[in-house]
Amino acid sequence: MTKLPSRLQSIADLIEPCAVFADVGCDHGLMSLYVLDKWLANRVLCIDKSLKCLEKTIKLLKRHKLDDQAIFYNCDGLYPVRQVPDEVLIAGLGGAEIIDILYQYSRTRPLDTIETLILQPMRDDYAVRKWLNTNGFIITHDFIKKDKKLYRIIKAKRGVEKLTEEQLMFGACEGGYNSLDYLEWLYMYLDKCVRILGDAGRAKKLAVTTSLHDTIAKLRKQIKYVEDNYVKGNTSISKIRRKPN
Repeated sequence: MTKLPSRLQSIADLIEPCAVFADVGCDHGLMSLYVLDKWLANRVLCIDKSLKCLEKTIKLLKRHKLDDQAIFYNCDGLYPVRQVPDEVLIAGLGGAEIIDILYQYSRTRPLDTIETLILQPMRDDYAVRKWLNTNGFIITHDFIKKDKKLYRIIKAKRGVEKLTEEQLMFGACEGGYNSLDYLEWLYMYLDKCVRILGDAGRAKKLAVTTSLHDTIAKLRKQIKYVEDNYVKGNTSISKIRRKPN
């Protein structure tokens, strides 16, 4: 099979062998192909609300003679699917969309039918962590991968944990702090908050301003922690740092 892009390979490296793997929003079908080609699942559920995207996946798997190990669903989300997956991938959607897909699924069958979740939210990762934390999942991997843009990748397993507010905001796993990609994400987050703070101050939105000051203080503390404990001495830090705010 063709080589996966860097972001998708980082996701693929998190996949565990399972009986039924669900690729929600399968799009081009590369992840479904990877799972079947590497014998990581007995069956793959290829799911996409776009018929055009699903047809691309069907053609790809047929070309590799693996379509007989897949079931194709042209639907929105996971809840209409008959089979029960024990591992689910949802990548490239917003955090609110990911949460809604999982919530709708939970209305049709217990969430504990899913053993592993691999999620790549394009935004609102705080909300995704909070949902996982309150719905019986432990986050085992939580990191940033740069592939032209910065992407957040989260893996969760069944279990119970209590995340702090800082973990909800900046990442649940310290293993994800040890990278320049993560540090760059923190600086981008800081820049965004400073810009919004300026707009809120001019509009005299005091409640928003107070909240942003708190977030900015926590961000600066997290940046210092990462620079002092994980990437200290790395000469590439200067390329990431923004002008003082």
